[in-house]
Amino acid sequence: MILSTDTAEGIIISTVVENVFIEQGGRMEINNELIKQWEPKINKMLQNTFVVGLDREDIAQELRIAIIKAAQGFNEDKGVLFHTYLHTAMINTIRTLIYKAERQLQSYSLDTPYGEDSSFSYAEVLEDEDSSLMNDMEFDMILSSAQLNDAEKDFLRLRLEGMTMEEITQDLQDSAYKIRHNLQEKVKLLL
Repeated sequence: MILSTDTAEGIIISTVVENVFIEQGGRMEINNELIKQWEPKINKMLQNTFVVGLDREDIAQELRIAIIKAAQGFNEDKGVLFHTYLHTAMINTIRTLIYKAERQLQSYSLDTPYGEDSSFSYAEVLEDEDSSLMNDMEFDMILSSAQLNDAEKDFLRLRLEGMTMEEITQDLQDSAYKIRHNLQEKVKLLL
């Protein structure tokens, strides 16, 4: 069996932690040494993790907390190695952080100012049907800065006019769902 360096290192660390756990009669000592032992795993997980709104150190701190919680909740009688238990806890922590970040992106307050220098809130803009805050020229500038192709621009214009996805598909002779998906991918890149 050939092991990569990361796998071999993980097995060595896991063996050391398991041995410490057994020597202490089934109770894991939670201290800085425990965190230091798992720091390489934290760094490895950080290489492939990005959460909107959190920097690497925030995520690392959340993973350190997951290590402490895993050590507190680990039960050797379940027949699972601590390494496996901890890995699952760390993956779940990252999933939770991503879920919370996505929910935060989806929630907007109507009291939020409309634009950076605006004294108007989104609620005031939506309330005022005659509002000229978002005129055609401003809309065109936003579209041009987003580097959208003609189909994507037409899609947005038609959706703003209130057309359904089926109507847009007929009008553009292209799948509105495919165009919407492409727009969503561009938005993800901007975030």
